[in-house]
Amino acid sequence: MSKNGKYLLAFILVLIALTPLGLIAEGPAWGEWSVEEIQAMVGYIPHSIENAKPLIEAIIPDYEIGGLGALASTWISALIGAGLVFMVMAGIKKSVKRAS
Repeated sequence: MSKNGKYLLAFILVLIALTPLGLIAEGPAWGEWSVEEIQAMVGYIPHSIENAKPLIEAIIPDYEIGGLGALASTWISALIGAGLVFMVMAGIKKSVKRAS
């Protein structure tokens, strides 16, 4: 692994380790607002949001895994999310190499 790759991996691991800080934050995470929260923030519900349906259901709703505490659930969710992003990026890299 290159020196830059090691720094990137270390950075990602630090971010995963810090993920539970969201548990002590007040309010929802940025961009994860419910329809009611959007209405409270802007005063109305935009038509596109009111009629929207999710494309897919959440793999781990509310980052909670049954039987685990909030801390463990959050870390596992972060690891799964980072792993999925890594797999998608590796697939893109492989297809770009194949095309060139």
